[in-house]
Amino acid sequence: MKIKYLFFATFAGILTMVSCGKKNEPVANIGTQIDVSKQIVGDSMIYGLACEGTSDSNIVVYPFNGGDPIKYSCIDAHKRHRIIGHPEIGDWVGLVLDKEDTTVATMVVNLDQLKGTWTYTVMPTFKDFKHLSKRMQKKMESTLIEQMPDSERALYMVPREYGFSLKRSHNAEPVGRIRHNVGVDEDSPVEYPEVKHYAQWFSWNGRLILVSGRREPQVEGNQKPKPQKVTFDTLDYVMMTNDTLVLIHNGVTQGYHRKTNAMQANAHANKKAAEADKKAAENLK
Repeated sequence: MKIKYLFFATFAGILTMVSCGKKNEPVANIGTQIDVSKQIVGDSMIYGLACEGTSDSNIVVYPFNGGDPIKYSCIDAHKRHRIIGHPEIGDWVGLVLDKEDTTVATMVVNLDQLKGTWTYTVMPTFKDFKHLSKRMQKKMESTLIEQMPDSERALYMVPREYGFSLKRSHNAEPVGRIRHNVGVDEDSPVEYPEVKHYAQWFSWNGRLILVSGRREPQVEGNQKPKPQKVTFDTLDYVMMTNDTLVLIHNGVTQGYHRKTNAMQANAHANKKAAEADKKAAENLK
């Protein structure tokens, strides 16, 4: 069964749509606080707090559903490099257990260490000539993009930071949102990938689930709010340290670096974008 159907019944009651910003602009969902002691549909992981006695060969967990601390062997997980992060006493952890021996953890994820802001670098790509504005087409009609001077290419090939911030109560926030300069954006010969507007995150069977939402465009004259399109991205863990996170999504491996928080990351990105827009606008004159 597809992941989105497993989650739909659970999330339908906690995802809500908010209207803010410009018309047709993507918006994030705001969910209510979720009791982490309750399992998400179809999730067989064990969750709890790492306790005293946790070592490289064993992890002792105080389960959220109560009871005494339980010791699990994690030797196999270490051998397979399936210890994601470094569990320490008091950390919120998730365990995948061996189906034949429930005293053995085949995977351990430090979910407290996972929380935070993670970003990666994104570069723009040049648009097809037919998608350029009339002004830019006129400016470049006698010059191929490949023949553009390096100094001019540098005006547009400005890297940006994309990513997400994973917070308490399964709330998430996107990184990479830029305040658009409509005139400059239309004339720019480059375009950036779409920013995923993540609003929530979940752990599910040893994987990371990121939930994003986008408001559908309004039909002219229709005052009723359009339903929100909810997307579930399923990511596999490769490794995690204090400053580095590596995930696989749709077969693509992506490395992330930890940032202080989403607000600072987005503020820095907007500052760099504004500087690039100013230079690009001067170049068009």
